[in-house]
Amino acid sequence: MPEAKKKTSPVRKAKTAAPAQAQSAVPAEPEAAQVTDAERWSYALGALANRIASLIDSERADDDVPDHRRGKAFPKHLLVRDAERGAPAPATGMIPWEYVPSSLIELAEVLPLEDIDLAILLIASAISMDPRFEHFFIVLNNDVDARGPMVSTALRLAGASPLDAEARNRLRADAPLAALGLIDVGPASRALLSQVITVPERVIAHLLGDSIPDASIIRSIVQEDSLIPSALLPELPELPGLPVILRARAGTAGRDQARRIAETESGGQPIIMDMRLLDGGNEAVLGHVRAAVREAALNGCFLVLDFRGADADAPINEVLGELTAIGVPAILLVDGRRSLGPWEKRALTLPIPTVAQRREWWKALSPESDDILAETATHLDPEDIALTAGGDESAAILRVAGQARRSRVQTVTPGVTLADVVLDERPRDQMIALRDRVRYRSTVLDEWGMRPGGARGRGVTALFAGPSGTGKSMSAEALAGELNVPLFVVDLASVVDKYIGETEKNLEEVFRTVENEDGVLLFDEADALFGKRSDVSDARDRYANIEVAYLLQRIEAFDGLAILTTNLRANLDDAFQRRLDMIVDFPEPEPAARQEIWSAALAQFDCLDDTDCANLATLDLTGGYIRAAVVTAAYMAAADETTLTRAHVLRGAREEWRKAGRLNFPDAQFAGWVPLD
Repeated sequence: MPEAKKKTSPVRKAKTAAPAQAQSAVPAEPEAAQVTDAERWSYALGALANRIASLIDSERADDDVPDHRRGKAFPKHLLVRDAERGAPAPATGMIPWEYVPSSLIELAEVLPLEDIDLAILLIASAISMDPRFEHFFIVLNNDVDARGPMVSTALRLAGASPLDAEARNRLRADAPLAALGLIDVGPASRALLSQVITVPERVIAHLLGDSIPDASIIRSIVQEDSLIPSALLPELPELPGLPVILRARAGTAGRDQARRIAETESGGQPIIMDMRLLDGGNEAVLGHVRAAVREAALNGCFLVLDFRGADADAPINEVLGELTAIGVPAILLVDGRRSLGPWEKRALTLPIPTVAQRREWWKALSPESDDILAETATHLDPEDIALTAGGDESAAILRVAGQARRSRVQTVTPGVTLADVVLDERPRDQMIALRDRVRYRSTVLDEWGMRPGGARGRGVTALFAGPSGTGKSMSAEALAGELNVPLFVVDLASVVDKYIGETEKNLEEVFRTVENEDGVLLFDEADALFGKRSDVSDARDRYANIEVAYLLQRIEAFDGLAILTTNLRANLDDAFQRRLDMIVDFPEPEPAARQEIWSAALAQFDCLDDTDCANLATLDLTGGYIRAAVVTAAYMAAADETTLTRAHVLRGAREEWRKAGRLNFPDAQFAGWVPLD
């Protein structure tokens, strides 16, 4: 925070001096140790009113215009008199410095305010604290419509001449009083000296001891203190000048880093605002920022504006321009890909915490959680981790549960793990290896420095290939369940667009939607997007190839687990397959696997034994068809108002057999189960 100019003026003396008895209009002074700030204001306003009254009385003439006509009537003899008398001289000694309340002195200690600033603030505040001053200012302004002190009146009462350029400059829009929102001067359509100075009600409330923030921003202020000690945060490089711009991806403890900077620079806690919680357009946001600047100024602290997750058109550059012009000690938190225009070079990217640091975060904030979460939950900030303390739900799932619905992406809370999926040995081993790639990528990539190079991100990409119903989509959900993170399923119908360039825009929206979350991104039936590039024979071929090329580059830069499924692996572009971390082939299940699938699907019903499941396993159906057969059978049983029986299961299997395009159901194998029609 910029230092206030050292004063050797009456304000410095008034800091420790008790109010002294001045004139008869000032209330009697109690014992110094018992003086409250409210009493100090009473003394100060009483003394100021007494001195202004004396000034008015000495200058009033018998033939003056009545107060209710001031500024409305201009008798010739009064115009001549005022012209001959000249401009009123500065009224020296009008400010009762010996009575200055401590709230004003505290502002002078933390803000770059001069004595004349405090005098103007005291004069302009008077009308909001004592209605007598409205009448005083009407007389001094010579204008019945000016219900507060005009600039000329305030300067005169502060002991300065309206022709003093330095004094006038203290009322400029970029001078501390106006820039920090402590006063308003207007209307701008009038000359400066005839503009009226007002003090916002929030400033009046603060001067009287009210600590409740401005109502327009109070709901966006983050209340919690720092959750982890500074020793557990990654070290920061040298900071640029104010305002500080931090690119803080999820998981870098952006708010805690901002608190550390504020505490180091000012020794106090900052005001942190979550800009996502503010309503209105850009002008409204700028108004809220000005209110926040005033709040930080009144409290003598740093201001932290968290723009992460704010609308894409949020006026960040305009905010930075205003904060720089004012010189406010502020910190902005922005997303990693947010465009900052001329401020780009000043932005500092926060370092990613090490696995050891994240382990300490989890140990401190959610000690009962699974230790492996420190490895896999790389996009969780301390405040997200704290959500899981004492609960069983995953912080990664809780983080997205309260967010708005994502366009083009469906968020699924996984209901299965790898233990629930029946797979052959080879694909099961690959699934475990894929899980471990996600779990230990921080150790391999960050701690061991095994960076892939180029534009490759820290993400993992896999292809699940195999016939329909072999468990590809279920395995993707199981991986999400194994990692205890949400599953994000891409809605391909909303992504693919016939208009040139729109598909790429939609894909970028998909990636940006999930890139700051810990989750599994699933492109089901991906060959619709990742098809082979062809020879260019027309414009359509050319732009189709551009789409595939863009997708190849973007998925490489993705910082998460992306899974693509396809029934026709041969349809995928060869260059894309080369960029995959793993390709998992899902073959059609063998009879032993089919029996296990039937047993698992019917586990909650006591209607079939192992022999029955072995008999059903002779049917050449994939896992998807088997599950569908059991669901169909359950609906039939519900319609019959009975529990599931062998007859229902057989009817369900028969329906799925026909759905698969097979004509001759082996009825003889199930003789005695139920008469078949």
